[in-house]
Amino acid sequence: MKKFIFTLNAVIILSLHIFPNSKKPSAEEFNQQCFRCHSMATLGYKDESSGIIKSLAVLPHDFYNSNHKELECIDCHSRDFTTFPHPAKLKTENLYCLYCHKDEPKFQKYHFQSIESEFKQSVHYKKMGDKFTCFDCHDPHSFKINARVNRDVKETVLYDNHICLKCHDNTSTIKDLSGQLLPTLNVSHSWLPHIDLHWKSVRCIDCHTSPNAPGVSHLILPKDQAVKNCVECHSKNSILLQSLYKFQTKQERDREGFINAVILNNSYVIGATRNYYLNLLSFIIFGIVLVALSVHGILRWKSHKGNLDEK
Repeated sequence: MKKFIFTLNAVIILSLHIFPNSKKPSAEEFNQQCFRCHSMATLGYKDESSGIIKSLAVLPHDFYNSNHKELECIDCHSRDFTTFPHPAKLKTENLYCLYCHKDEPKFQKYHFQSIESEFKQSVHYKKMGDKFTCFDCHDPHSFKINARVNRDVKETVLYDNHICLKCHDNTSTIKDLSGQLLPTLNVSHSWLPHIDLHWKSVRCIDCHTSPNAPGVSHLILPKDQAVKNCVECHSKNSILLQSLYKFQTKQERDREGFINAVILNNSYVIGATRNYYLNLLSFIIFGIVLVALSVHGILRWKSHKGNLDEK
């Protein structure tokens, strides 16, 4: 009976999409048919090839706060999903982000074609090939371009690092994917001073990708090419200011004006965040203070010497 009701609901909703004269439900109304099952946090299945339990849960709260919140499920997924139980062939459904994002003019500013090219040169793709896809890092049901829409850098770091850490901070997941038992991140990064502070303040991709990419780089480099020279970040030409803080800096300039944004910049990196004119002014003031103290000292000495000569 439940199967019949679910199928009937799906047929009705699908028919409203096919016949334009019918009242078309909103995306949220249509998606509710899917969320009846997929909003259950425990919904999942065991992948027979890898033995890994794969979650099929999609939390409505996460989806409706994501960049895809205006889409209907079947905008990406096959319309065969309106049949319940779903056909077994749909477990191997082949989705590809650039089917939508590659040629749309409104997405050109995000450089998706460059991202695809970078991704195929990355260590992830070279080691795993087509088994590693966009979805391994970016959950399409909760993804949001946090670095471009959120001015809170700490939240951006937390969000972006979670993408990497959900695999790289889980030894069992890494072993399932690579077949190797790798050292923990704290061990492999033991050379890094103040390691906990770096985890909270810097994204993994700021050290493990090239800073010259047009967007957020997807060319993940091998570990021997990662940034290990402190001066590359803690200097006037800091790569962190070119990558992590560049969106924040642009937003501040738009909001505060160029002069205020440059002088009152909240983007802070030790050894990097310096303003040439404020530095020069501080040296001038310091020099004036030294000269004033010297003149004052000389005058006091002469005055004291004069008093001694009179006596």
